Amino acid sequence: MNNSILEKIDFYCDMVQKGKPCACEAIQDRYVSEAINKINNFKLRSYIEELALGWKTIWVYKDEYMLEVIKKLPEQPKTIFDHWILGKAFGYSDEAIRNFIQTKLLYNQLHDT
Repeated sequence: MNNSILEKIDFYCDMVQKGKPCACEAIQDRYVSEAINKINNFKLRSYIEELALGWKTIWVYKDEYMLEVIKKLPEQPKTIFDHWILGKAFGYSDEAIRNFIQTKLLYNQLHDT
């Protein structure tokens, strides 16, 4: 497996073990088995989604209930709720989520007029 991809998977597994609800990475099909083995070595769960021809999104998570959350996450967030739920799922602090949403709202207000 490409060292860069392996390092990212390692990093994401470490973050999930430390409390981040989930993480994801786009990887080529040829790296999926190795990535799953790496995730399993951390005693974590994985979920694979089709991304594009030859590519998958691999999700890393610890708690079983997160799979349902992952499957319902918005792919292209548009609303405040969409951004909030993505922030929560990826383990951002309430303050970071609030700052992002406020910045996004301000940006949208300035550019919608």
